[in-house]
Amino acid sequence: MEVAGPTLTFAASAGTPYAAEAAAETYRAGGNAADAAVAAAAAVGVTEPLMSSIGGGGFALVRDPSGGAEVVDYYDAMPGKGLPPSAFGAGGSPQTIILKYGSGVRSIVGGASSAVPGSLRGWECLLERHGRLTLKEALAPAVRLARGGFRLCRTSALWFQVAEEVLRLTDETRKHYYNGERVYLEGEELRFPELADTLEALGEGGADLFYEGELARRISAYMLKMGGIITEEDLAGYEPVVREPLSVSYGAGAMYTNGPPSAGGPTLAQMLKVVSAYDLATMPEAEYVRVMSGAMKYALEDRETAYVEAAENGRVAERLTGEEYAAEQRRRIFGAFGSPHTTHLSCVDAEGLAVSITASMGYGSGLVIPGTGIPMNNTLGEPELNPKGFHAIRPGERLISSMSPTVVSSEEGGLIALGSPGASRIPTAILQVLVNVLDFGMPLENAVLAPRFHAEGGLFAYEAGARTANLESYEQVLSYDEPNMYFGGVNAVRRTTGGRFEAAADPRRSGGTAFA
Repeated sequence: MEVAGPTLTFAASAGTPYAAEAAAETYRAGGNAADAAVAAAAAVGVTEPLMSSIGGGGFALVRDPSGGAEVVDYYDAMPGKGLPPSAFGAGGSPQTIILKYGSGVRSIVGGASSAVPGSLRGWECLLERHGRLTLKEALAPAVRLARGGFRLCRTSALWFQVAEEVLRLTDETRKHYYNGERVYLEGEELRFPELADTLEALGEGGADLFYEGELARRISAYMLKMGGIITEEDLAGYEPVVREPLSVSYGAGAMYTNGPPSAGGPTLAQMLKVVSAYDLATMPEAEYVRVMSGAMKYALEDRETAYVEAAENGRVAERLTGEEYAAEQRRRIFGAFGSPHTTHLSCVDAEGLAVSITASMGYGSGLVIPGTGIPMNNTLGEPELNPKGFHAIRPGERLISSMSPTVVSSEEGGLIALGSPGASRIPTAILQVLVNVLDFGMPLENAVLAPRFHAEGGLFAYEAGARTANLESYEQVLSYDEPNMYFGGVNAVRRTTGGRFEAAADPRRSGGTAFA
């Protein structure tokens, strides 16, 4: 959606309409894009249950009005500080549940699957460095939604069905997400009064309450009781990390995205580096698909094999996003032809402050801290986030992620903040939206709505209307008659060089947009 007018100074796109409106409300109350992004992130944690939580973590990419950029890394960390080696691995018997999604996804749940969450420390850091408002003011819309109620959106209702076994893991969890003998359905009203009280207390007491106060003691005690390894020392020692983003040029513009130790941003940058050498807008369809799918396939192969040691990921990313390696990939493309739960939000204001946040809690551990309403993540139980194995990294070490909050700035394209959920489809979804805007000149909404494809290994998946070619060369081809959440859910905002605002919420999920 594009809106013009002299009084418009802000745009937001988020995982639910409630969250987008929370962002706009906070901006109108005197905040900026950073304050609005925190408000939206907290509201998403209420209104898009299982996608994010104060019991999870994420990344915020900030591009300030002067053109500088940074990443606030508040992703989950490995727990277990102060525990003996015998505590790791859940006694060798982690609890596994088969989610009802496609052919069935195996997910480790329960206490042993939960990492140290970073959301509150991250939000507080973002507000201190870039915001105008207090944490209490930013959390106010989420408190109101949790206490007053909201209607469950389509995407969350789908995941309630997928994860119904996880949501009945304990009586405490079932109390929050079951309506009688079944999970809540789309359009039904939910309220989380205990979570409202917790968010209100955190607004008054700050993140220290969660990490060092009485709440920290309750979280650790319950998680240890349930077979987890989150200690009070883990919580007290958690800090967000402010990093320089990964930056690559694309045409006349600059792209900033989430860099190492995360693997998602470098994977996106690797794809963009490869395709930047071609005039995509004038290519025949078959050649376009060949370039784009080849860039996807080879970058995702590297994502699976190269980003294993977090400490080494900086050097890995430097090599894989360099021109020499990009040229090698281009030769491969033409030489031979052969969704943990995540959410994203984007905000931009008239001053040129853009904030792009991707957050996750894995598929959810199935545990809610009693009396608090806080659902805990299961990121330790997701294999793609733990390539070295279950409980195999050191306490305090960050998990690897595909989350890729991104901001692009160029004279032609203006200022764009975007990102997506969708595991390995995160970078391929962002890639196609950026190409649609920057190479094909599409309005932002059209760029997000356009049919997508995804190439990975021997798989080629596509939506009806997407460009396709040489499908017989793939081992597996998946086609979708309509836009599908398999291809991510890009939420994007744009301030054009002419001062117009655009916002797009991907219909593949249940997002919303708001302006102020």
